Amino acid sequence: MIEELEKNIKSEYNIRLNEIIKNTESTVGNVYMLNCDNNKYVAKVYNNIKHVKSMIKLHEELNKNQIYAPEIIKNNDGIGYTKINSENYYVVLYSFLEGHQVTWDKTKIKLTDNEIIVFANSLRKLHELNNNSEIKLPKIPFGNYKKRKSILHFDLTKQNIFINQDKMGFIDFDDAKFGESICDVSILIANLFCSKTRGANLDGMNKFIDAYYAEDLQIKQEETGLIKQYAIDWINYVLAGNEFSASITESFHVKRKLIEEYL
Repeated sequence: MIEELEKNIKSEYNIRLNEIIKNTESTVGNVYMLNCDNNKYVAKVYNNIKHVKSMIKLHEELNKNQIYAPEIIKNNDGIGYTKINSENYYVVLYSFLEGHQVTWDKTKIKLTDNEIIVFANSLRKLHELNNNSEIKLPKIPFGNYKKRKSILHFDLTKQNIFINQDKMGFIDFDDAKFGESICDVSILIANLFCSKTRGANLDGMNKFIDAYYAEDLQIKQEETGLIKQYAIDWINYVLAGNEFSASITESFHVKRKLIEEYL
């Protein structure tokens, strides 16, 4: 695939390609890092043209509304994707999002208050996007809360959240859905504030919720009682649809137990 991808990039895009490296951390195995003369790009290879067009429309909407997310690089014909001729695969080239992923180490055992506020404000801004007529994202497969629907990232792990000074950005919208905004709130809480090694960070969780809802007290009152169920439904959905290692599966079970106990 790398050889075919290299031919495609060199012939279809106006960039000077030096090296292609497959991202071995990608769950699906369709992500490649492109090192060029003066820039970096991320290439994703898909086999579903409907999904490709949905991703292009979605990123156009994100960029138009100044959501910090990768831009899709158009080819020499001004189109947001190319086709690998010998196979039924489509290539989408994304800009490289500057910043660093959310990480944990021995010197940093929890998020700072400023990071929590930036996360909350950035996610709330994403949830202001509520027009799905052209993007055509699939709807979430659970939940029955009928208010405040929006575009959802739906995979808010540490690896998909980037920090660049005072900005927080999102990458990897391939699991994006349309549905109740509370679902993303629940997913982020499950992933960033409930941990097998660190337990439940209730203080950070409450600061995130307060910053996310700000002065919108009525919606806060309605939705905070739903976080527990949406988080559990999301964990059950992920576990049912994927085959993880024993360690990752255990971490999801621990998250669910913490959520059941503390929320």
